[in-house]
Amino acid sequence: MNSRIILRMLNSVMHQRLIRILLLSLAYFAAGWLGLKIPFTGSHITLVWLPAGIAVAALLRWGSAIWPGIFMGAFLVNLSIGSTVTLAVGIAMGSTLGSLLASGWLRRVGFQTSFHQKRDVSMLIVAACLGMALSASIGVTSLYLADIMPLRDTGPAWLTWWMGDVVGVLLAAPLILTLNRINLAQLAHVPREVLIWILVATPLAWFAFIHEYSYLGGALPLAFLTLPLVAGAALRFGITGASLSGLGFSVVAALGLFTGKGTFSLEDEQISLFLLWAYMITTAITGLLVTVLQTEQRQVEHTLKESEEKLRGLFNLSPLGIALTDMKGHFLEFNDSFLRICGYTSEEVKALDYWALTPKKYEADEAKQLESLERTGVYGPYEKEYVRKEGDAIPLQLNGMLVTGKDGQHYIWSIIEDISERKQMVADLRIAAIAFESQVGIMVTDANGVILRINRAFSEDSGYTEEELVGQTPRLLKSGHHDENFYAEMWNSIRHTGVWQGEIWDRRKNGEVYPKWMTITSLKGEDGVVTHYVSTQIDITERKTAEDEIRSLAFYDPLTQLPNRRLLLDRLQQALASSDRDHGQGALLFIDLDNFKLLNDTLGHDKGDVLLQQVAQRLSSAIRERDTVARLGGDEFVIMLLNVNTQFADVADQVEIIGEKILNLLNQPFLLDSHEFQSTASIGITLFGTNDETIDNLLKQADLAMYQAKEAGRNTLRFFDPEMQVVVDAHMSLVKELRRAIRKDQLVLHYQPQVDSDSNCMGAEALVRWKHPKQGIIFPDEFIPAAEELGLITELGKWVLESACKQLAAWSTKPFTNHLCLAVNVSIQQLRQQDFVEQVQSILDRTGADPTKLKLEITESSLLIDTEDVIAKMMMLKSKGIGFALDDFGTGYSSLTYLKSLPLEKLKIDRSFVLDVMTDPNDASIVKTIVALAQSLDLAVIAEGVETEEQREFLARAGCHDYQGYLYSQPIPPDKFELFLTQR
Repeated sequence: MNSRIILRMLNSVMHQRLIRILLLSLAYFAAGWLGLKIPFTGSHITLVWLPAGIAVAALLRWGSAIWPGIFMGAFLVNLSIGSTVTLAVGIAMGSTLGSLLASGWLRRVGFQTSFHQKRDVSMLIVAACLGMALSASIGVTSLYLADIMPLRDTGPAWLTWWMGDVVGVLLAAPLILTLNRINLAQLAHVPREVLIWILVATPLAWFAFIHEYSYLGGALPLAFLTLPLVAGAALRFGITGASLSGLGFSVVAALGLFTGKGTFSLEDEQISLFLLWAYMITTAITGLLVTVLQTEQRQVEHTLKESEEKLRGLFNLSPLGIALTDMKGHFLEFNDSFLRICGYTSEEVKALDYWALTPKKYEADEAKQLESLERTGVYGPYEKEYVRKEGDAIPLQLNGMLVTGKDGQHYIWSIIEDISERKQMVADLRIAAIAFESQVGIMVTDANGVILRINRAFSEDSGYTEEELVGQTPRLLKSGHHDENFYAEMWNSIRHTGVWQGEIWDRRKNGEVYPKWMTITSLKGEDGVVTHYVSTQIDITERKTAEDEIRSLAFYDPLTQLPNRRLLLDRLQQALASSDRDHGQGALLFIDLDNFKLLNDTLGHDKGDVLLQQVAQRLSSAIRERDTVARLGGDEFVIMLLNVNTQFADVADQVEIIGEKILNLLNQPFLLDSHEFQSTASIGITLFGTNDETIDNLLKQADLAMYQAKEAGRNTLRFFDPEMQVVVDAHMSLVKELRRAIRKDQLVLHYQPQVDSDSNCMGAEALVRWKHPKQGIIFPDEFIPAAEELGLITELGKWVLESACKQLAAWSTKPFTNHLCLAVNVSIQQLRQQDFVEQVQSILDRTGADPTKLKLEITESSLLIDTEDVIAKMMMLKSKGIGFALDDFGTGYSSLTYLKSLPLEKLKIDRSFVLDVMTDPNDASIVKTIVALAQSLDLAVIAEGVETEEQREFLARAGCHDYQGYLYSQPIPPDKFELFLTQR
């Protein structure tokens, strides 16, 4: 700080102090000069010395540094009455030291100048007595030393001096100490009351202290009537008013005594003096005490009000419910938290009682708590529930105490705490504890990675006990499977995202390395600093094994363990890419076992599976390690040969040799458990590596070549001939035209008669034909597969069914055809339609066909998928009168269980069995078996493909009496069919 500023501040302080010293000396001199005008003992001692009170008050307000003002005032006032300089100095010194002693002691004991407590009045009296004793002692001693006072008079003089100073302190000091704007404003606010007080006090003071009575002491009772006025001034005007009134009455009383008039003018001068002092002290103390008592009362009231407001604030703001009830349970007071807990409004709660909120199941507990309340004055804490306004129960904890009201009645204060969250927290902690001991391994570390805790699952997975791991770090579990970059990326993820998860390999206590899926999460405190890491770990050994198995199932045939179609296509794609790059050549061999279906039908599928496994072994032994043999499904296998040779002709020769070798291997007998089985195969071959081939084209080419081998008599091989592609292209063109054929109404129905043993026509089967504008009539064998590939079979089937029903309705109007039934083939795709039943019913409704004359033929393959759904649809149609026949029986998966549950009327023997029934004993046995089976199930049976009379006679002997075939008629148009009927 700048020295000039410091000097300026010091000058200001000194200037202010000097002014205060001068003011004090002037006030001291003026009050002393007036006081000495009415001396009591000589010219130096008066009845009341007000300058003593002025001095003490000034020291308390302005500090002890202004003591020179006291000394100067006392010195000058004594000089003014003719005292010598020495005597004036001695008396001034005594006045100064006495005032310093009194003010110093008051500061030490914590005196408050506002006089808010009774102790402040007591301390002022004590300080006045102590300090003025010193002042009186020095002053009387000075008078004695100056030969102004004889020794015998020093005792009474000292007492007078001391009492005058004490009374002066008690009268003047409170007035000066409390003289401030606030107290003066209090007087200014009640001017009328002040005037009234003065008008009352003035005559009373006159008659009590100035008026001359006929006998001494006659006005003594009047003197003490001034005390109520002093008390009234204290109550109405505060401490300043009390001090002024006490000072005024005391001065008037002193004047009366000095003039020999009034109350205290008695014959005995000492008694008069003591009565006056007693009155002055009583007056001063009365005013001070009344004021202090009033202040204390106000402070108590203010404190009580503050406490009440605080309590009311706590009551209203408390998160806990607080309620006051009487002993009958009626709610008298309650806070907002209580209303929130209950869900009621304030008016609703006042209309309720305690028991309306308490479920009956708590009656016994309530009785115990009430007994505790009456016995000890408190109850709880205990837990219970309230029934809220909404009807739900809320868990609570209650505490309460018994209180006595102003009316003497007992009441209960209760604290109600909603413990829903606590209950939920406890439940969550319980769940967390259970979760911690779940089947998932859990490890908790501190921020430095030191293990703090593990659960039982982690211990079981790792083989370590908790005691062995706590205090260690996860590095103990390292397997060495991962490098440092792996762990660096892991911790980088944790630092940036707070979490990491992935597969990691660790080492068990026994040294075994195992995989697990681990998630590491960082936990942070409120300051955002990581405090812990939590790791959850799942042993995925079994999952990894399962994944390997799934991978095997995805890429390998489960029966033969050969690569499946997916893996073959992947390797073929690689082979094509490699041949383009390296100009290598390869071959694709498509192998299909001959008559494999017959093996399944005669010896069973288990023997068929054994054959497929042995075929896979033989094929694998016939190729090199770099080649691939795969099973596509069923009895189809594919061999992919790589880098056979660089010359295409040589490649064909070499592949042919390999193909012949494979045929010879497959011609060797197979031992199927105890059965020896002879098998053959047909092989189609295509070469690749010379042109831009695609996988699909290669497979189609090999497949076509394989069918050429079958057409060549089976047990042989054929290379793909480009002329085959011409046939394929023609087939594809036909497929494209099929859509237009359906739209342009190029399809027609032909009808093949069905006859009984007497050659009577019972009905017919509706067979679709394509009336091609260029190629003429195309049979269904050529376009039905295409329709199935294109997804047109349902649309085609619907057209066939509706056309057949129209024909059936037309026949019903003619006498020679109204008895006929009409069989219509239904594809598996049609049966899978959700609204198939509705479609059939809608067609019947539109055409008017008799449903009892409609017979739907389904194949055995229709029953292999969604069997229950198919049966349900058949049942619904049967309930409408529609009949069902099982077509091509014996060629598929014939299940007796399904046959018993199906709503069938008839079995239809497939033409493949009828064709060779006279030459093939197996076919003959199958036919007889089918007929016997039908009879045992109470089903009709009809044979299709009957072309000779010998076949019909055999069938009749076997028990089959209904026939269909060229022996009677080929499928013919409707007009020719009616002609056929009339000619019979």
